[in-house]
Amino acid sequence: MTFRSMILATAVACALAAVPAGAQAPAAPPPVAPAAVPAQPEAPAAKPPLAPMDVFALEDAVDPQISPDGKRIVYLRAGYDMAKDARRAQLWIIGADGGNARPLTQPGATVSPARWSPDGTRIVFMAVRDGAPKLVVRWIADDREVEIANLPGAPDSITWSPDGKQIAFATLVPDPPRQVGTPPSAPPGAEWKPAPRVIDRSYYRADGIGYLPSGKRQLFLVSADGGAARRLTSDRHDYGAPPVGPGFYDWTPDGKALIVEVNTHSDLEFVRGKFFDSGLYQLDIASGAMTKILDRNGPEGSPAVSPDGQWIAFTGYLDKGEFHGGSQLSVLNRRTGEIRVLSKDLDRDVGMPAWSADSRHVYAIYADGGMNYLARFDLNGGRAVIASGLGMAHTAYSAVPSYSLARDGSYAMQVSDATSTGNIAAGGPGRAARRVTTLNDTLLGSRAIARLEEFRYTSSAGGLPMEGWILYPPGFDPSRKYPMILEIHGGPDAGYGARFDIEKQIMAGAGYVVVYTNPRGSTGYGQRFVNLITDRFPGDEYDDLMSGVDAVIARGFIDPARLYVTGGSGGGTLTAWLTQRTDRFRAAAVLYPVVDWQSQALTSDIMPLIFNGFFHSTPWNDQARYREQSMLRMADRVKTPTLVMTGEADYRTPISESEQYYAALRYHGVESVFIRYPMENHGLRAFPSHFAAKVAQIIGWFEEHR
Repeated sequence: MTFRSMILATAVACALAAVPAGAQAPAAPPPVAPAAVPAQPEAPAAKPPLAPMDVFALEDAVDPQISPDGKRIVYLRAGYDMAKDARRAQLWIIGADGGNARPLTQPGATVSPARWSPDGTRIVFMAVRDGAPKLVVRWIADDREVEIANLPGAPDSITWSPDGKQIAFATLVPDPPRQVGTPPSAPPGAEWKPAPRVIDRSYYRADGIGYLPSGKRQLFLVSADGGAARRLTSDRHDYGAPPVGPGFYDWTPDGKALIVEVNTHSDLEFVRGKFFDSGLYQLDIASGAMTKILDRNGPEGSPAVSPDGQWIAFTGYLDKGEFHGGSQLSVLNRRTGEIRVLSKDLDRDVGMPAWSADSRHVYAIYADGGMNYLARFDLNGGRAVIASGLGMAHTAYSAVPSYSLARDGSYAMQVSDATSTGNIAAGGPGRAARRVTTLNDTLLGSRAIARLEEFRYTSSAGGLPMEGWILYPPGFDPSRKYPMILEIHGGPDAGYGARFDIEKQIMAGAGYVVVYTNPRGSTGYGQRFVNLITDRFPGDEYDDLMSGVDAVIARGFIDPARLYVTGGSGGGTLTAWLTQRTDRFRAAAVLYPVVDWQSQALTSDIMPLIFNGFFHSTPWNDQARYREQSMLRMADRVKTPTLVMTGEADYRTPISESEQYYAALRYHGVESVFIRYPMENHGLRAFPSHFAAKVAQIIGWFEEHR
């Protein structure tokens, strides 16, 4: 998932329906479908529906890495520890045919995803042992392993050199914290409170991380046989820090250099608009010299060097001052400097490039409408869809599911569909993708799962075609009248699809028809569609969303007097936007919203994005626009009973946003409740008990007004 889009979570084992190799995925917004066929009655549910406590039973397969020979897959199997209220994970290995699955690490250990050595005999990963992070190399054939490095900080972005003799990684190099004056020291035996923080940089905290430690992330190299790690970089740049992400460098095939994505701008430039403006540089392993390859106005990232060393594949865009830049797939000729845009005929965001072994094709993923695709691009811009159905665990968001390639073109990828979640599929030349894990099948097989249906409609604002989905309560009977929940996604440049979503399933299990759509500003429908909200979010999304509500009501099984609405982040903002313009909803749940763009910009971890994305101005030179788009301007019009909910450690949409909105609602006599989650960040998913309670409380609020 890009940092921008973070503004921004079966009864029968189903095989993944892959698109045949050579087929072309659609590249245009979906047309409006003809009138929907009336919903059919379902047999009464013989099993209980999903409930909030089922969250603790969910598992997911993360970061599947297929071996170079395409025969085995190593992945991180993650779940929840109910007793400790924490996420747990361990490394597993499974055959690409789904056989011989076994764990590689002990339950409860803290481990990172693994990476295969080039010869496929070993994996490397990070593990916390005896309270300290260590790099561990494990031989797969005999389960022998060795700790090759003890490190002061946790390593990440771990990669093997092409000859398998060295391992590169990134880790924080701490600096002494800034001091102002000489604070007194505690006398012996005294128990003083924590010392004050001294902050001297613009970007000093990040959601999900907290206050950033003093120092910079640097690149290191260590022998695969162990020994002291050698520092490769020693400068002011922060390698792999947000918003860059983990796949920020790659080896050249000769092992003599790294191609690195790095943001070289100063703190002042960074905060004034160069937040995403990274470039590609070559880092010489022997000397540490850094040479610029490409650094234009806009991001160049996710570098991948072709096996023959001739090309660098990368993603990015030239900044044209739009809300959403639109990530393209390009290749750069290392010898001539020629740049080819491989996805110029595909008006979709493309990410995660990887080369075929013969250096003739680049694989990458993209979302078209509500579906994710893995595609193969040739060097002349031709495109063939390899597989569909990629998806993150337990959420309808398109996000950025992971995949990996073997030398023979075999692949492993995260998958999700309407009735299964958290699994891995594998495929390859001549064979379609097939699900190889069965995580959550036992749980979902014992529950009544809500049926998902796609629908199309037209927005009343501009006649735009829209795509949405309906979840029917188990045992649905179209002759009845059901309450309906409209659920709105965040981002806002993100998108939903036909994937299993535990929150929505629990809502449907409680007896609600759940409707979710992709209004303007959503990704997956092209640059024009997503950038309709440039400098005007929120705006006409009201019409997009309410037209979807009316389209579902027209089917005849919704009680129009029992409509409910909820959403988080950008979806929370839109929930407030709707209730300020209509009293059709019986109750609303506004989750971690933006309600005042000025305070949001100056207190959140994405100030540069507010000033150079949502707006192309600042509060001090465009006060009227910031007020026009803020939820506080029309808070006096709200009549809908409203639940407000946020995490107290949310630095994306800080809790002060929710505090302001709740205070405004109470002042104007609106029935309202404010729920604050301690220690929680954006999205309320840091602790499974909080995630489960979040869904239960939303449903509970709606039940109070049913």
